[in-house]
Amino acid sequence: ISGNLRIVSFLMLIVLFFASCADEDAADPNIPGSDRDKYVGDWLCKETVSGSSPTTFTITIEKHGSEDTLYVYNFSNIGSPFYAIWLISGNSVTIPNQTISQVDFVGSGFYSNGEINLNYTSDAESVTAKCTQ
Repeated sequence: ISGNLRIVSFLMLIVLFFASCADEDAADPNIPGSDRDKYVGDWLCKETVSGSSPTTFTITIEKHGSEDTLYVYNFSNIGSPFYAIWLISGNSVTIPNQTISQVDFVGSGFYSNGEINLNYTSDAESVTAKCTQ
């Protein structure tokens, strides 16, 4: 019986060894080098709703989950406890259809020369925004 106990103990050690070698950082959103790194931080946005005067406010962009997802706090000046989800691919931004604090948003944008330029709808109103760091 002690021989079987040794074999089982040995096999458990092998399993623990290989489990400890697993790449735990693969899904870590804080790993540098992803397309979204350039978006992370605080941005000053100048937003214009069609037919209105521009407003200026700050958004905060953070990495979240998978390699293409960002949380954007205070998006469209809706308040910092609320966030929009952006999907990133290189310099392209997709704002998937979502409702934030009872306002519907959908749109797109791009990153170029340290700026994020966005075109989206907010409850069916056309909006443009330019964000700089």
